[in-house]
Amino acid sequence: PSAEIKAPENVLFVCKLNPVTTDEDLELIFARFDSSAKAEIIRDPDTGASLQYAFVEFSTNESCNEAYLKMNNALVDDRRIRVDFSQSVAKVWSKYQKQYRQGDRSGGIDRGFADGGRGRGGGGGRGRGARGGR
Repeated sequence: PSAEIKAPENVLFVCKLNPVTTDEDLELIFARFDSSAKAEIIRDPDTGASLQYAFVEFSTNESCNEAYLKMNNALVDDRRIRVDFSQSVAKVWSKYQKQYRQGDRSGGIDRGFADGGRGRGGGGGRGRGARGGR
């Protein structure tokens, strides 16, 4: 995908959540702005424990803006949450990666390195050079 991809304007980033807060709790709270708001708390892939931040998606930009203005610093489950507009393009990137895996390689991205896969410089770190590691 292009480096010019913009984050969706109808998604809020919510952080400083209480670990006991659930997706359903957030959906209920944000439903006052949009009855079809969808919340996803991000969880540790191994333990399933909340990482204490979430994304809330709204059906319109207007409801997203209103929620942003009214919910920043709100008290949820005894915690003052922070709300901001999402900068994540993860959903767009996931969609691109899925297409790439299915054989659509029209995105024009070369995933290899010219130096055989070692990245820039090919040196393997700072090294010790001629000074012997002082």
